[in-house]
Amino acid sequence: MIEAVEALMQHWGERCRRGLGAPGEGGSTPLAVAMQYGGMVPSSGRGSMGLAGAVDRVAEEVDAAIGSIKQAGLREDRKLARAWRLAGNKGRAPYCLETQLVKLAMVRYLPDPIPTVAQQMRRVRINSTSTYDARVQRLHELVQAELDRRARMQRVHGGRYVA
Repeated sequence: MIEAVEALMQHWGERCRRGLGAPGEGGSTPLAVAMQYGGMVPSSGRGSMGLAGAVDRVAEEVDAAIGSIKQAGLREDRKLARAWRLAGNKGRAPYCLETQLVKLAMVRYLPDPIPTVAQQMRRVRINSTSTYDARVQRLHELVQAELDRRARMQRVHGGRYVA
């Protein structure tokens, strides 16, 4: 487990559980902001409208990293599903490691209260503790790599995200 990434992931989970913009936090939903400003969402700089209107760049970056991993997993899952069907199999196709890691992130950091390790393992279909530990390590490595990639891209493009 990478401690720095674990702290970022816990922060992300906490912000998501609190609703990111819940009453008393000063944030509001993008729909409420759009209604307030007549359909236009103002942009007052980097990270002004993040997850559900929250001004929390860290949670926003972690969420984007998880989203990137999820997209990679979906691409791989489509390939697996096609190969599964071409092999003549029926039923539910297997899913790739990235998809399992995104599910692990959702189960490990988002629920309130946080499930025990045994419950997390059951929900993500991991049978051994050593495999669970390896999956957490791999999740942290992928998130860290994606955060580093995003930081490099911001430096290269002067703080602007370029598609």
